[in-house]
Amino acid sequence: MIISPPFLPASGLTSSDASKPDPMMDAVDKFELAHGVYPVAFDRRWHCGVHLAPDTHGAVYAIADGEVVAYRVCQHAIDSDNSNAGFVLLKHSTETGDGRKLTFYSLYMHLASLAECYAMGYDRTGLAEFLCKPSGPDTKGQVTPAASGGGHKVRRKDILGYLGRYQGIVYMHCEVFMLPGDFDTYFGHTQLGNPAPDTPTTTDCWGHTYYTIPAGQQFFALPPGTDAHHKLYGIKFETGQTATNTLPLDVETYFSKGAKYTNVWSVATDGSRSLLTAQPVKEKDYEYDLYHRATALYGTCPSDGYEMLRFGRILSTPATLAVEQLHGQVARP
Repeated sequence: MIISPPFLPASGLTSSDASKPDPMMDAVDKFELAHGVYPVAFDRRWHCGVHLAPDTHGAVYAIADGEVVAYRVCQHAIDSDNSNAGFVLLKHSTETGDGRKLTFYSLYMHLASLAECYAMGYDRTGLAEFLCKPSGPDTKGQVTPAASGGGHKVRRKDILGYLGRYQGIVYMHCEVFMLPGDFDTYFGHTQLGNPAPDTPTTTDCWGHTYYTIPAGQQFFALPPGTDAHHKLYGIKFETGQTATNTLPLDVETYFSKGAKYTNVWSVATDGSRSLLTAQPVKEKDYEYDLYHRATALYGTCPSDGYEMLRFGRILSTPATLAVEQLHGQVARP
């Protein structure tokens, strides 16, 4: 399942920083208002969502394919035209690589009334038919009744309405959440909250990859066996540092536009983390070169080598590469 933010500003299409894998989301992050942050708002009360305020009364988009659970479309604003009560609640379901079902919900509140949309120059273009009329009997100054989803479905980036306001302030309240049963069904199979996680044994691997390196490990400036040109079986390596880490390290790797990026934190005895990489370390074209690198370095079983380079572990069973090769050594037949 692909997920997009509820707003799609033009600034999210113009990022030149390849280390940022989701520039659109970074642009939307700037819309967050201080009085409505997650999980505790400015008044110190629990706040389940975020308040987002783009520069204009633009469209609000569905973040993913989903089913409409409930919605409210109002003909007029309320509170002396200072607030909007329109909302859409969506249910999203997908599966990950191991067939585990993931169910979550997204809520979009304070959507503008139909009268305001027409006044701002928006017509029905892009709106589903059920969102083009009030969801129930509408009396100006009163809240229009909400309606059940009625089996309606939406696609990612479908327009759900337009940005409204609450108590005179222009913003949208947005939530993404799970019900307790759905949360346990999915995350009960993960190592969430485990301070000493084990290496997973499933093939369910996606997104960013994280490693924990225990203290006292030997690091090499170059892989053993490299030649005078810093090459091993034709693959060139950048020179690092020879050292031993005194503290455990947490490592994050991810890919964006063909490059591999790495962040590293040291972990103190009290569990606090200190970022050691001021900027993500970039390895240009690493993802594009994975096949060539795997076949050159892991001739015994290039497919195992490919998975180890890409995911940090071998997903296929049974694994062909020897145990010592899993710890950073390379081999040729």
